[in-house]
Amino acid sequence: MNRNRATSSHSSLEDQGWTTIPMNMSTGRIAELGQTAFTPDAAGTRCLLDLPAVREVAERMRETLIANGVLPRGAVAIQAIAFDKNPAANWKVTWHQDVMFPFSRAVTAPGYDLPSRKADVDYARPPRAVLEALLAVRLHIDDCDETNGPLRVAPGSHREGILRSTEIAGRVAAHGEVVCLARTGEALLMKPLLLHASSPAKEPKHRRVLHVVYHDGSPVAEAWHRTA
Repeated sequence: MNRNRATSSHSSLEDQGWTTIPMNMSTGRIAELGQTAFTPDAAGTRCLLDLPAVREVAERMRETLIANGVLPRGAVAIQAIAFDKNPAANWKVTWHQDVMFPFSRAVTAPGYDLPSRKADVDYARPPRAVLEALLAVRLHIDDCDETNGPLRVAPGSHREGILRSTEIAGRVAAHGEVVCLARTGEALLMKPLLLHASSPAKEPKHRRVLHVVYHDGSPVAEAWHRTA
């Protein structure tokens, strides 16, 4: 791995809250993942770490991220979600932070808030220190251009901590927004506390993304639902 590239990726991620890097996967592997992890009629499929193909890709990406200096050696994947924005599922996502994550049980530890249960899995908002130890990696299975609902981010907003809903509009105005484009096989790296949004696609076509969340491996008070 080029040292200058690794340094640049780490600096952009820490300062801006996001960056992009190539994952150097073959077109065949990307195509196989597209068939394995995505169902034709599902816009978002969760808990994919149980699939061997997804676990393998998560492990391969982790090694690339370690080589780029953006993850420590002890990092683990804690969540994988498949998003497929397409003509039948052309959604809009308003500005928000990703703060709810899956755990192995109903949480009881101090600082783990907003417990909920979805599809037989317990979710909660962990403390800020835990959220800051997470990294979301969005592997693009298809090209993502200006026409098919790309992610928009407010650079630097990840440093604001956990925001109330009434604070979000002001923070977006203060930080501005950037549109995040990517080619097939590229990965968008993002801090979960970074404010982000997306609009419906103008020209609906498949915009598949495998969204994998990693934790740096530091001690946590509650066990994750799955790790890889």
